[in-house]
Order: sequence, then C-alpha cells, then structure tokens
Amino acid sequence: MEELLKLLQDKHGLSLEQSKGIMSTITSYIKEKFPMVAGAVDNLFPDSGSASSDSEKEGEKENLFDKISNAVPGSAAEKLEEFAKDGMGRIFGKK
Repeated sequence: MEELLKLLQDKHGLSLEQSKGIMSTITSYIKEKFPMVAGAVDNLFPDSGSASSDSEKEGEKENLFDKISNAVPGSAAEKLEEFAKDGMGRIFGKK
C-alpha cells in the first residue's frame, strides 16, 4: 500500500493524507460492491496505520502482485494479477 500511496503523491501531487483518503474510499467502494472479495481487499490494502505483516517485519516487502498470488491459488492468480496490472496501469496512465 505504501507504494501506491507514494505513486499517488508523486504522480498527482497529493499529500499523504489525501492519498490515504483516496485509497480508503476506493477500498470501501470495492468491498461494498463486491463483498465476496472484501477479505482479499483487506489483505491487499491493509490500513496504513496497522501493524506490519510478518514478512515486512522480517525485512521482506511483498508487492501488491505477490499478495494477489498468495491470496488466490493457481492460474486464477495469474489472470487476476494480469487484470490488476492492466487496471492499475489505466488508472495511473501507464500502458
């Protein structure tokens, strides 16, 4: 989530608080519209004020796509990861 917050700050000139607000709005919307993925959303975008995950405590940072692969097994993870990369690219102007 920190990477995404930094990207919002750098690309759009937002403050950290504005970036957190945007992420909170987006994750809340996704969880409300698609309750079946609420747990996955919570795992992918933990609250920035919460404690670090075990892997981060050990000095290993998982990126967003690693978390997708860990949350969704098999080829579905690859398809979801591809979908997420494409969607995030469109959101942030990358092709």
